[in-house]
Amino acid sequence: MQNNLSQLIKERARAEGFDKVGIVAAEPLFEERRRLEEWLARGYHGEMKWMVRDPEKRTNPRALFPSAESVVVVALNYFTPDKHQDNAGTGKVSRYAWGDDYHDVVTSKLRSLLAWIQNQSPTAEGKVCVDIQPVMDKAWGVRAGLGWIGKHTNLITPEFGSWVFVGELFLNLKLEYDYQPVDDHCGTCTLCLDACPTQAITEPYVVDSNKCISYATIELRAP
Repeated sequence: MQNNLSQLIKERARAEGFDKVGIVAAEPLFEERRRLEEWLARGYHGEMKWMVRDPEKRTNPRALFPSAESVVVVALNYFTPDKHQDNAGTGKVSRYAWGDDYHDVVTSKLRSLLAWIQNQSPTAEGKVCVDIQPVMDKAWGVRAGLGWIGKHTNLITPEFGSWVFVGELFLNLKLEYDYQPVDDHCGTCTLCLDACPTQAITEPYVVDSNKCISYATIELRAP
């Protein structure tokens, strides 16, 4: 029954509009926590004090959702071939911000998925997570076999590159899990390091937020 439900959940997730979906056990992210703590110790989070809070919730699903047994991880492709329009020299806006707020879009789809699951299994309970909650989205994307972490520290999917929004649905159900991670295909490529205008990618797989333009324009609150 659970094997069949797992497959049905994946099919339903795609019907909701998600481009990729994987299901994994709700186990602690021990190695990912070690790397996070090392990154924080180097001060690379800048003024994002919230990243220091709740390390247990960030890396242990049951600290956030006590009855968690499984994590349904989804990815939504947001790439559009439309070109930037910079007629007045006002700058460019990242494609991820061209449409509706992705928090609302992905959350709505995951809530609809949860409602469907609860219709199939009335005892099902779940928690939707989309960036706002203390969850390591990219780490779960790797665990679920959606892609690998590139040298620029973003999740790269074989089909869509890094053009994806990632979200999770924690469930109290034991399901059939995916155990086939995607190999790191970055190889000897250093294009992202070479292209970074501020050298924020200080070494492969490490970004110093203090040097990052996205951090300065999105997260930094200083005038």
